[in-house]
Amino acid sequence: MELYQPCSGYRYTSDTMMLYDFILRRGCAGKVLDVGSGCGVLGLLVKRDLPACRMSAVDIQPSNVALTCKNAQHNNLSIEVFEGDFLALEHRQYFDVLISNPPFYHEGVVKTEDAHLRTSRYNGALPLGLFLSHAKRILKPHGKLLWCYDAKQIGLLLGLLKDEGFTLSALQCVHPKTTKSASLVLFEAKRNSKSLCEVLPPLVVHDSHGYTPEAAAIFQKANTKSLSC
Repeated sequence: MELYQPCSGYRYTSDTMMLYDFILRRGCAGKVLDVGSGCGVLGLLVKRDLPACRMSAVDIQPSNVALTCKNAQHNNLSIEVFEGDFLALEHRQYFDVLISNPPFYHEGVVKTEDAHLRTSRYNGALPLGLFLSHAKRILKPHGKLLWCYDAKQIGLLLGLLKDEGFTLSALQCVHPKTTKSASLVLFEAKRNSKSLCEVLPPLVVHDSHGYTPEAAAIFQKANTKSLSC
């Protein structure tokens, strides 16, 4: 898949690739919304590999919306794209699945001066509690949420999930190396579910030879190529 990306500003990372693979393994069907689409990479990859999904995407930044539309057209993939704040998004038809790589840098870190990067990276642009609260409003009664977040904030996240009535049904920690703490956690949470949580084996990205076989297989499956817009 060829994807146009900005020469400066936010560009997708390996986090999105790990989440894409997690979504395919956990299952994704019906009416799906990609929250904070960026250049459209996550939603378009899922749509490519699961064409029966009715994919939509939303982003608050006009430049990202334009890129998502451009990349959908370039790759001959049909998705519906909305421009605006996810928290203000209303739908007559509810979604079966929400997918997202939301901004999760916390407010305590030093912020970049780049406005595009600030909106894409820092959780002040989409606070986690509000994200989960609105996700609950627009998901169907037995809908689910598939997303990733900063591993260091997992305690906060688990508390907010409980507050909003979500049941955590699966999680997987992503480690840069076997000797490093997890940097990312992949989550599946469901509405109105009594499922117990499945803790999947950790995913390690690098070893002494470069990418681990598991990570290399994910990148190969995604098979993306960046183009300058």
